[in-house]
Amino acid sequence: MRVLKGQDLMKGSDHEFIVNIYRRILLRVPDEGGYRHYRDLVEADPGCRRRIIEGMAGSTEASRQGEEIYLIWDDAEAVSATIAAPAMPELTAEELLTLLRQRLRTLDAAGLAALEAPLLECLEALRAERLMPQEPGA
Repeated sequence: MRVLKGQDLMKGSDHEFIVNIYRRILLRVPDEGGYRHYRDLVEADPGCRRRIIEGMAGSTEASRQGEEIYLIWDDAEAVSATIAAPAMPELTAEELLTLLRQRLRTLDAAGLAALEAPLLECLEALRAERLMPQEPGA
């Protein structure tokens, strides 16, 4: 799995944006027709960069790269989309840890670094939840 920060992909001039998303998502330089297509989209609607990134990350060509692409967005919309995502099947704690270990082994250094803070926050929240005294009758 490749983890990419969405906000980092949105930076730069229109030209830099297009070249960057091709290199980071499709792992290649843009072809002339693709470059023109995305340039025209961005020029017509400068606010469409996020949709372009999400579309390219979910494209057939991106899926052929052999790695699942996971986009991280630093905003409330992304958090709510994650929460609204289809639920995983019920797993025991051991099965969940095994799955987590398998996924973590496939990450590169940048992917691991991107997940470190959210994982630590999650563990802290779980620890605090478990240590909170239960109210009588609860």
